[in-house]
Amino acid sequence: MNTRTIVQTLGLAALLGASAGAFAYGSEDHRAFEQHPAFRESLRLMQEVDERQDRQMERILSGLYEKRITLPEFRRLMDRQRDIRRMERQFLADGLLSRAEYRKLDAALNAASRGIHREAHDAQGRPAYGGGQVYR
Repeated sequence: MNTRTIVQTLGLAALLGASAGAFAYGSEDHRAFEQHPAFRESLRLMQEVDERQDRQMERILSGLYEKRITLPEFRRLMDRQRDIRRMERQFLADGLLSRAEYRKLDAALNAASRGIHREAHDAQGRPAYGGGQVYR
């Protein structure tokens, strides 16, 4: 290797080391990013999505425990929740949730909510409520 290549390689290594050290120990730059309106809006939207997912999980589990949702219905509803979480992870790969991405998640959560309601109030479930599924 020639001297110029060695110097460039060492320079690049030093630059990467310095930036990694600043990242590991924190710097003032992250505070400015956290105060940016786009980041704050993204954080608010993410919290809203997470709260809705938590409420939906409570409804699904409650329906299962109260035997208003059968095991096959439970599995389908959980598959839908998994798909929504996967979509959310893909959207958050860049660190921010945009308004367009939020609208897609919101539509998926709305559809999941309707599905939970439909499964919890259909004719299946408790025999006392007209359902034919018997749990043992």
